[in-house]
Amino acid sequence: MLKIPQDILDAMVSHARELAPHECCGLLGGSDDLVTQLYRIKNVVALEGAETVTHFDESKVAHLQLLSPEERAEIAFVMDAHEQALALKDMRAKGIRLQAVYHSHPVSPARPSLTDIKNATEFDVIREKLNLPKPLYLIISLQDRVNPDLRVYTIQNHQAVSAEFRAV
Repeated sequence: MLKIPQDILDAMVSHARELAPHECCGLLGGSDDLVTQLYRIKNVVALEGAETVTHFDESKVAHLQLLSPEERAEIAFVMDAHEQALALKDMRAKGIRLQAVYHSHPVSPARPSLTDIKNATEFDVIREKLNLPKPLYLIISLQDRVNPDLRVYTIQNHQAVSAEFRAV
């Protein structure tokens, strides 16, 4: 079971609230199922044109193309590749491993969307080439901004399965 210190959980919720109505995203590093490091990563969907975002299914791309960059960031995320690489490099330097990928859903439930599942499945190919461990996926829902809902999933074979975590 993934264990996450309360201060890191609080920092993720703070990150989600700070960027709302846009989705936030980041990585969690640690060892032995204990998260010790939070890496906030820039969501570049607001910066890139929807036509350059290959991580989404055709219907999502068509929908994103109708939206402004700011509106796109409210319903999708793509991590800045440079910041992601720096985070992974820092994990290696600290002798820790990728534990989880996190992002927020500002107005929807804390469950993976079809796009989230597709992105995780595509990340598996890259992850294996880079010899990274299979991460869990943590979603922060701000449907109730006072009491955010945090849920963890494994994503495998195009399926999301609920997993457990606990605050420590």
